[in-house]
Amino acid sequence: MRLSSLVFAGFGAAVALSGTVSAQDHVRPDYTREVLVAPMNGAAPGTGPHGLNGINFGSDGKLYGGSVTGPGIYKFDVVSETVAEVIGAPAGEADDVAMAPAASPTPGALVWTALLAGELRARGTDGRIVTLARDLPMINPVNFTDDGRLFVGQMGIPGLRPDALYEFDILGRTAPRLIAKDMGNINAFVGDSAGGLYVPLAEKGAVGRIDIETGDITILADGLGQPVAVKRDSQGHLYAVDWVTGRITYINPDSGETFRIATVPPPVDNLALGPDDTIYVSRPSDNGIIAVNRNDGSQRVVFNSGLAAPGLMTFAALGGAPRLVASDAFGFRFIDPDTGAVTLLPFDLTTNASSAVAVNGATIALANVRRGTMTVIDRAALERTNLGQSGGTAVPAKYLLSGFKAPMGIVLDDFGAILAVDYVTGELLHVAPGAASDRRVILDGLRGPVGLARGADGALYVTETTSGALTRIDVTTNTAVAVAMGRNQPEGLAALPDGRFAVAEAGARRLSIVNPETGTIQVIADELPIGQMFTRAPEPVYLPTGVAADGDGVIYVACDRDNSVLKFSPNPN
Repeated sequence: MRLSSLVFAGFGAAVALSGTVSAQDHVRPDYTREVLVAPMNGAAPGTGPHGLNGINFGSDGKLYGGSVTGPGIYKFDVVSETVAEVIGAPAGEADDVAMAPAASPTPGALVWTALLAGELRARGTDGRIVTLARDLPMINPVNFTDDGRLFVGQMGIPGLRPDALYEFDILGRTAPRLIAKDMGNINAFVGDSAGGLYVPLAEKGAVGRIDIETGDITILADGLGQPVAVKRDSQGHLYAVDWVTGRITYINPDSGETFRIATVPPPVDNLALGPDDTIYVSRPSDNGIIAVNRNDGSQRVVFNSGLAAPGLMTFAALGGAPRLVASDAFGFRFIDPDTGAVTLLPFDLTTNASSAVAVNGATIALANVRRGTMTVIDRAALERTNLGQSGGTAVPAKYLLSGFKAPMGIVLDDFGAILAVDYVTGELLHVAPGAASDRRVILDGLRGPVGLARGADGALYVTETTSGALTRIDVTTNTAVAVAMGRNQPEGLAALPDGRFAVAEAGARRLSIVNPETGTIQVIADELPIGQMFTRAPEPVYLPTGVAADGDGVIYVACDRDNSVLKFSPNPN
């Protein structure tokens, strides 16, 4: 690992924080704007976490949480049910968060692990931010003991690198100390106030105690599935949560006695005990925080949002009813276009995580720009088990395709082949159905292609974010011509019934309608909450802004800054 020189100054140069983005927009009088899917309840306009992970209570009694996909750290008031962003881009990407106790040399300092960046970061009470250490791939859990000592864990990669646990001096006066490694993939832990840490060992399905001086591990309880967090209440009792099942388990650290407290909808990433020993758990797939009574297991949803990190969308008839199909970094989902009700599918990052989606009569195809993969799922099997309810039964992929650089917009032809644009290579690709190796380049030279849609004329239309163009591709000659220029980072697009296209211009935060015949532009709305920065995704697009349209010309926009979906309906003449 590499330590920052700023460590030795305590808290040095500040990192600039992003300002608050207003969710207010201006809409043309011939369209009516509605919020179809609301942002997280209690969040400031235009903001919200993306894949809520680590949570910990601070000395102020507020719950702090990190968003591993987005760049923000948030403060949750579980009493008033309000949310405020406390650290924004670019510093706030966090898997886990902790606040220094009164016994620390920096009481009140907020410390977090930027997992994807491989950095340990901190913010002092004066608001200044420093990077405490770099070059720590997959840095994950962080917490303080009651006496103010700081401990950090690093996830392992099977066959490549073991997990590890370190002690850090927050002031940088001494080098980090390796305590233990190859433990079984520790995650969110807590001190026992007696020279040890209680740790979940996900690979072993167990919770153990690590002696922080010797690194010796004692198993306290096993048979816990895939535990990813363990915390203690005011009486010293432990509670662990299983990522896969959502089961919350009570553990007596002295006897090893265990029993189930409750089961919440998975995936569950972390938990924290409130001042009154109420259990709070985090769900990354809908940015959820659920409060659980440790005595009777009763639970209530305190915070959530229908989307976690939305991407491109499409409109389809599923199960005999119209539905928006929205891609999401934490699993694609269905949205009722009338009520806004969101149906989350069974959580499976490999199959369902996505940034683009396409639907035809037989299949649903997904692209994942962060992983460079595409997935095809049997539509009939999915509809039999998952329509109308959140959860349901996991449906395996028909096939998984890998080896792409940055797949963005996709469409399906009548035979099941995938047509996709790759943002990095600038190519339009043809991928044969069911054949991972049967892919060919139809056209290259596109400049930052993102959105892809088929027009009423049978041609393909693509948004090029780098050139600012909407481009028409003749699929019979594989030639391209720009039909509109000068757009500000155009991303998602959707074909309208009259032959025009709705385009999201993320750089200008506006929704426009483009006539491909005349090149004329009509701005429908601006100051939209779009254009969010995301981790490990191509700049400046990150996750593409989704746009879809139905047969009546109603336009839907997925807003990545606050995870909302807006609906724009044309008014009668």
